[in-house]
Amino acid sequence: MFKEKIRFKNSPLLVTLFFLVSLFLILVLSRRFFFVPKILMILLVLIAVTMLGKLKEFLQDWFVFIGFIYLFDSLRGSIYIATCKFSLPVYTMYVIRLEKFLCGSIPPVDLQKWLLHPRSPSGFSWFEKFMTVAHGSHFVAFLLVGFIIWLYKSDYFRFFKVSFYLVIFLGLAGYFAVPTVPPWMAANVFDLFPRITRFITIIYNMAIPDISSGFDTNPIAAMPSLHAAFPILCSLILWRIYRWKAAGFYLYSLLMLFAIVYTGEHYIVDVLAGAVLAILCYAAAYKIAAIKSRDKKNQPLPEAQPSTESSRIYRAVISGMVILFIGIAIGSYNRGQFLNHRVDYNLYVPRYVDFFKHAEDFKGNYQIQFYLGSHYLFMGEYQKAIPYYERSLSLGRNDQEKERAAAWLKKCRELTRPKG
Repeated sequence: MFKEKIRFKNSPLLVTLFFLVSLFLILVLSRRFFFVPKILMILLVLIAVTMLGKLKEFLQDWFVFIGFIYLFDSLRGSIYIATCKFSLPVYTMYVIRLEKFLCGSIPPVDLQKWLLHPRSPSGFSWFEKFMTVAHGSHFVAFLLVGFIIWLYKSDYFRFFKVSFYLVIFLGLAGYFAVPTVPPWMAANVFDLFPRITRFITIIYNMAIPDISSGFDTNPIAAMPSLHAAFPILCSLILWRIYRWKAAGFYLYSLLMLFAIVYTGEHYIVDVLAGAVLAILCYAAAYKIAAIKSRDKKNQPLPEAQPSTESSRIYRAVISGMVILFIGIAIGSYNRGQFLNHRVDYNLYVPRYVDFFKHAEDFKGNYQIQFYLGSHYLFMGEYQKAIPYYERSLSLGRNDQEKERAAAWLKKCRELTRPKG
């Protein structure tokens, strides 16, 4: 009996482990460290469910979903690459106007003004480190919720998956259709309001640089906030199943919403958009699940055949592997683009359309004048860049800003000078 279980051709576990271990070793040897912790996490989960005796169910129910989550991670970076390559419009001002209309100010700035003060040698207290952990937990919390539902309320697991398929797909569509500048960038890169300390990247880079690089695949993926949508969607599902028994997770969700605003990663408007997205996807997934359940009730269920069950598991494993491989391939391409063409994908390349359409409104802003000059420089339009660098030079508030503008102005003039 034991020998039959571990025979390669009869064991989806061995097939899956062989694939993942091979992939893990290839990524380590090729120094693709960005993907290694993720593959290791899948291996650890497989070992855990094997110990629980639910391996076959896990492979059938989870493997495609996990592959899809990895693919989503890679597609975020692809959207940023496409936005830069095709000079798609990126938006800045609409969300600031909405934020000021709703709140009267910019909440990330207000929160950091009240709460963020250097209180340790590193400049950050336990509170900022706690907020950083809360921010990072986004990437595992929803999977843990799904795992609990799968273990104890399996009838709801398909509902859980469908709702997340919808929220991720529509979230990616939002990133592509309305790429939006987050608060930290509006403050620190464009000087549109007081500076925001992006302490999470500093803390991540000190602790786990590989995870930090994963967060930066798309710096303009702010609308809608999936950091808000994921915990809110989980809370809605848990409320339907457990009501107040899941109160701890609802408190965690509130903590997450606070953290993403306090860290300067999102506006309140982004959070509200994420909440609306979560509610709509929850309602749509519930309707889809209800339709499917009615269809199943109207049809007699055939007796389960071992061969049919085995083929379903293998289909799930193969499909999941294909999706996972596509996600890694896209992610590897993205990483190669970012590493080998840093100039093409830096923060000055995207076309922040508000600054071009309303250039007169920003004539007194050093950072935006410098951006406009740099954008034209990176686009190879050196003559157009010169007046913006000249203006930024005159607007420089200190020697460092003036030297920076003067250096790039000199470079543009050299590039436009006739050869010979």
